[in-house]
Amino acid sequence: MANTASVIVFVRKNPHMVLSVSLFTAGLVFLQTNVPTIAGALFGAGASLLGGWVTELNTRRSRSEDKARREADARRYLAPELNRTIERVLYIHQRAIPNFTSASAEHEIKPNDLQDDFIPYMPVLYPNVPQFRDLSGDDATALIAFYDSLHALDKFVKDWWGREGQLPVNIFNRIMTLANDSLALAVVCIERFELEKLFPPQYESWGTLSSRIERSKKSAAQSLESHIARFEAKNRRA
Repeated sequence: MANTASVIVFVRKNPHMVLSVSLFTAGLVFLQTNVPTIAGALFGAGASLLGGWVTELNTRRSRSEDKARREADARRYLAPELNRTIERVLYIHQRAIPNFTSASAEHEIKPNDLQDDFIPYMPVLYPNVPQFRDLSGDDATALIAFYDSLHALDKFVKDWWGREGQLPVNIFNRIMTLANDSLALAVVCIERFELEKLFPPQYESWGTLSSRIERSKKSAAQSLESHIARFEAKNRRA
């Protein structure tokens, strides 16, 4: 069944070649029956169709190569801005962790981060530059999902920072969670846009962008576990 389906697909994609082969075959039959005029006409028609198929094949290949080139150029064009925004979210995530931990443990000495330190960088090129339309569907979807996640983080920081009646531990927990969600989407973009190839770490000891994200996510998970343990211990004492 699979072979039959493959043949059907091939015939649909290459009707000129299939018809050309049929005409050549018919020409050979008429040649054997000593009807050279008809055989010659069939050979000529077959050759013409074969030439048309070759031209169409070359055009199709050229279009495919041009499409692949434009997609690659678009990824490289959008990569620097994408890399900057991901680095910013990673920074926000890394700063949210000590602030959350400090608030949870009720330390007297607290980090001195300001609201502006938790506001993500928003893209400037996306989505209006022509290169965005040259991206493949999967690349564009990954980019849209990541950039959309920045709006949720940006809105929360601006709406809830320092709001009266809100506990800092809850605010920083939410910032950490939103940044964590954004980084999960960023990892997909890092791979699809080959950011680690285009922007290797300045020092090998830093590790790749993906590895730094993974370390930060593990640190956040540990901080949250410690917070839950403190909360449960406090309840038991009460």
